[in-house]
Amino acid sequence: MVRQPVITNEIVKSINAWKREIQLKQIYLPFITVRKVNKVGRRHWIYCVRQNREVHLLSDGEERSYKILLWQPNTISVEEQYVLDIDETLDIAIGLNVIHPRDWKTFVAHPMTLDFLVKVRLPNGGFKLIAYSFKYWNQIFEITPEGEVVEKNSRTWQKFCIEREYWARRGVEYRIITERNTTKQRAWCVNYFELAHDLVASRNELVEFGEAFIESWVSDPRAELQDHLNSVGSNLRLSFQRSQSLFQYCGLHHLLPIVTTRHIRLFRPVELKL
Repeated sequence: MVRQPVITNEIVKSINAWKREIQLKQIYLPFITVRKVNKVGRRHWIYCVRQNREVHLLSDGEERSYKILLWQPNTISVEEQYVLDIDETLDIAIGLNVIHPRDWKTFVAHPMTLDFLVKVRLPNGGFKLIAYSFKYWNQIFEITPEGEVVEKNSRTWQKFCIEREYWARRGVEYRIITERNTTKQRAWCVNYFELAHDLVASRNELVEFGEAFIESWVSDPRAELQDHLNSVGSNLRLSFQRSQSLFQYCGLHHLLPIVTTRHIRLFRPVELKL
């Protein structure tokens, strides 16, 4: 049986303080913020226009993943840097016979945090939670000389095992994602679509625009996006700006089957999946 780190009163107090602050402010707050992280690397402290709060993301990959998860059709909310109950994660580590995350110098246990806890709407009107851990692909996988993809960095996979068991006890699905799931291209498209997040449009206008755009695209799939927007705008008596905003809004809310595997630009053809 491996020796486990100790839990200090300071750690317990910090977790309890986090819970109290959320209850007091009635809004989600991440346990780890950009200010608290001293590691070298890019951080993102942004204001989320959909959740109306500040969001703290600890890498470019996390920032892209957050945006993509947030704007999925059935997403209700995304909570980042969500702290796990340290008593329970330590109990799980003991059961798995792996060392709980800790400060290797002081041997004091570190609280474990989940990158994203996503609440998803179900067809029956209810909801479910999905837990996501983000890691860059080359941090957890490698390709052998024979071309086989294998796991690497066993310590990281031990932590995944603790997290998976933690969420399994709550009936919550646990997923590991990498930048291959949330690509730069997809994130670029979401950022472009998000420019029209506050657009005010009636259902009839959106349906009319969507039908006209698909008709224009089917007639010439190789035309540049700006040509389709001009054509649709002319037919519906819309300005180019209004036409583009409707396209962005439809893309953001998945009202058009837009392929987002490459950057969307006005001077390039856009691909639809019909």
